[in-house]
Amino acid sequence: MATMPFSILHPDLRLGLLLVVAAVLLDAGDPGTVWTVIADRGLSLKPPQAGLLYIAGSLAALFVVAAAFWMDRRPPHRMMAAGAGVLALGFFLAALPGGFGLAIGSMFLAWAGGAFVGSLVFFAVAGKGSTRFREALIGALGLVFNVDLGVGLGPWASVVPTTVWIVGPVLAGGILLLALLPRWFTGHYGPGPTLRGALAVPGAKLNIAWVAGIYLVAAMIMNLGTPHLRLVPPGLVRDVAVLESEYQFVALAGGTGALLWGIASDFLPARWLLTGLAVVSLLAALSLWLPGGDGTDLLILALVRGGLISLPWVLMAESLPARHFAKLALAVTWVGWLGSSLGVLYWTWAHYVSGLDAAFWIVLMETAVLVTVVALRPRVPEVGG
Repeated sequence: MATMPFSILHPDLRLGLLLVVAAVLLDAGDPGTVWTVIADRGLSLKPPQAGLLYIAGSLAALFVVAAAFWMDRRPPHRMMAAGAGVLALGFFLAALPGGFGLAIGSMFLAWAGGAFVGSLVFFAVAGKGSTRFREALIGALGLVFNVDLGVGLGPWASVVPTTVWIVGPVLAGGILLLALLPRWFTGHYGPGPTLRGALAVPGAKLNIAWVAGIYLVAAMIMNLGTPHLRLVPPGLVRDVAVLESEYQFVALAGGTGALLWGIASDFLPARWLLTGLAVVSLLAALSLWLPGGDGTDLLILALVRGGLISLPWVLMAESLPARHFAKLALAVTWVGWLGSSLGVLYWTWAHYVSGLDAAFWIVLMETAVLVTVVALRPRVPEVGG
């Protein structure tokens, strides 16, 4: 039977297939797993040394700022391929026998390379280079980045060298992007309004602030996902292996939810879906307290959380100016980091005051805040161009 050539596929489908495959390959070498590679070497680290490793990775992660500016000014394929190469080099050095200095260097390189091929860059390529199936593509990327593929490949580390089970897929992803992305990606470059000019459009700042508010609330709720799913059911006690299995299941269910909500956004306005997401999350939380639960409520909550992964990005793709999408999306995600911290403080306080009984009130408050922010959508034209 003849196969369908790529040339007759919709351009968004070709781009989506490329990005998803590349993301899968690169996610197998998530820079966060460099810790595992260093630990496998048996390198004994004192607390100050572990702290320096963390600082090295954090400083290197700031290269995402340069990646965002690059994305908005020129095609990203060379940058992403180079990032994959640097990420692979970091993992290769981490696997070599050596002292603390080598560990520092490998950590820095891995996180620096990861900054140029991380989720922000992939979402920016999807937002700037697709139209018809953009929301579904965002959902598919949400699925890939929500599931830790490096954990699934981890057991191979005992029988396959690191240069194969991590470095190989990462390099393959970089080569794939370098070869095909220039042909299948059409970005927004060339003459156009500056960032200041784009922000001067009436209503632009208000619209961007609203999107940032949505992302802030979503980040607060997402950061509480583990307490909701592990501590809410009364008397839940699990050993470490079962907890890890549960965590992977929740991650897969959340990623699947991200894909489904993204596909739904191709047919319904994202703000409607956000309101529905808030209502369904409240119903799912209520079901946790009904007798005779069989775990379905946890699955529903995990799928609902998938909407908090993809829907804010869908709104960004619809609302942020395309020429400056990556820079503004980076700023919005940094606002989300604040939301993550606030979410931890909120959960800790509520849990201290009311114990596990606070879970219902936490979900109720989250739902009310999310619905309120959605309702406050500014009545101005969406930001274009």
